Amino acid sequence: MTVLEHIKQLALDLTPEEKDALAEYLEESTGEQPPEKPQSLRGDWSSAFSDGFDVDEELKEIRGEWQKEWRGDEFVG
Repeated sequence: MTVLEHIKQLALDLTPEEKDALAEYLEESTGEQPPEKPQSLRGDWSSAFSDGFDVDEELKEIRGEWQKEWRGDEFVG
């Protein structure tokens, strides 16, 4: 067993608080910040569509058109 494998095994037994403390320690030792949580694309693109535009409904319609082009596993395009 490698050192990394041993550390991973030990990490499975940590409490949530201990995992947080370990993450903070690793962050301090590397000087790197964890990646930010990605924002919702719906929020990023909301200003690109009119208020009455239903993105989910449009996607369902597009998906339905694609499904008409496929028959089983064979493309019918």
